[in-house]
Amino acid sequence: MKKSVRNVLVGLIIVFGLIIVLSLSACSNKGNAEAKSLYEQGLEIVRLMSEMTQTEGYVDVYTGNGEVKAVIQSISAGDYSSPKAVYAISVADDDLAAMVELNRLDNVSDELKKFLLQRSRSALMTQINSMSGVENLAATSVCTAGKSFVSENAAEDVIYLYTYENARPIAVTFTIGENQAVSATGMFVMYDGFTCGSVAEIESFFSDITVNVSEVLPEK
Repeated sequence: MKKSVRNVLVGLIIVFGLIIVLSLSACSNKGNAEAKSLYEQGLEIVRLMSEMTQTEGYVDVYTGNGEVKAVIQSISAGDYSSPKAVYAISVADDDLAAMVELNRLDNVSDELKKFLLQRSRSALMTQINSMSGVENLAATSVCTAGKSFVSENAAEDVIYLYTYENARPIAVTFTIGENQAVSATGMFVMYDGFTCGSVAEIESFFSDITVNVSEVLPEK
């Protein structure tokens, strides 16, 4: 009798153990299956930014300036449902270092250098927008959105430029942190002089610095 009960208990332990192992395996597979690409993460930010421009109450919280509101209203008229093309823009560290004049700073640690380079890369699109006027720059600041996530596929800091047929381009800057953490920030591009209809046009605009530009296709 005791032996029978013992066998039953052992059997139950084995069964429960197998259930736990299978459950963990299923969760792991589900996590891998649901891992989103940078392309998809950027699209989520685009959708959030589009909602910001179309939500009057949200805009009122951040600005009472009529001119800035008019800019945001013009942005909201665009169709951001499906990008015409998406481009990945990588900027060489040496060019970024020259932009922030790192060579003039003595005894700069690697940590501070990395911080300054990442900040410069993140501020690149803001610098471009500053050429479009104060109201446009303020409007983009109101409707900037971001998120953080973990990605095993992100190898380096990069800017994804989402372009549209009848809407403003949106630049999403992905910054890589520790343990595969990624911080992403999206911003509308308001400067009309920023040509971005092709890889060649984007490279031509950044003629003063070295950039690598490639088209990013959605995953099927």
